[in-house]
Amino acid sequence: MATEAKKSRKILYVSLLAYLVCLLAMFPINIAYKLFSPKNLPVEVMAVSGTVWDGELVFKHAMSGQVRLNWQLSPLSLLLGEVSSEVSFKGAQLDGKGALSIGFISGDIKLSHATAYINSALINQPLRAQKITVQGDVELNDTNVVFNWRDKKTSMARGRLIWMGGDVKYPKGRKSKHANLPMLVADLSEENGELKAQVNTTEGLGVAYANLKTDGWGSVAVQKRMVDLLGEPWSNKASPDSSIFELSEKLF
Repeated sequence: MATEAKKSRKILYVSLLAYLVCLLAMFPINIAYKLFSPKNLPVEVMAVSGTVWDGELVFKHAMSGQVRLNWQLSPLSLLLGEVSSEVSFKGAQLDGKGALSIGFISGDIKLSHATAYINSALINQPLRAQKITVQGDVELNDTNVVFNWRDKKTSMARGRLIWMGGDVKYPKGRKSKHANLPMLVADLSEENGELKAQVNTTEGLGVAYANLKTDGWGSVAVQKRMVDLLGEPWSNKASPDSSIFELSEKLF
């Protein structure tokens, strides 16, 4: 009798667990959103639909316009102490997809096989304050990054960002100048925990580089070769690979 009672309790526990998992899996995301009712979001939420595990969010931002975000969470990843999801987003000026996971135990944020397309109209919006406009769209190809939010270190980075090239308008004194730049390619890498990006021409000649340090400082340096591409005069004593301008900012 005792053995049968134990078996019955096990069946009851398993059935209850299965019921809770199914209930959570089918829980409507719009109800969850109303329960939490998040405030001061950087975007305006237009609509939410689907379930917690397979849902869709439509939001609006002044820069990107209306964007549709879809996700598919993996319930099994919770057993490993992480949240893993396939995500995709689509708007009038951007389109992309990839896999995102956040490890609560390891502290790793993993972006896997990410691809994206960004229209030049979206790129130009933050550049307007500097009176700069560019033609040419941007593509992100099969990018993988592993960043630890606890120690602020990048343990792996691999991917490529491509700017298609085109006309660039920029200020010089009180006047505006134009230049037609070729396609530029930024390759991502990791070194000593830092996230790095080297920007080259299609011939492999460096024009700029950037990095994100473990102390939260990010920097961008422009090489003389970029000035040569713009057709601007510069001292002949500086080599094309030398850095002539650098900007640093605390990001986190």
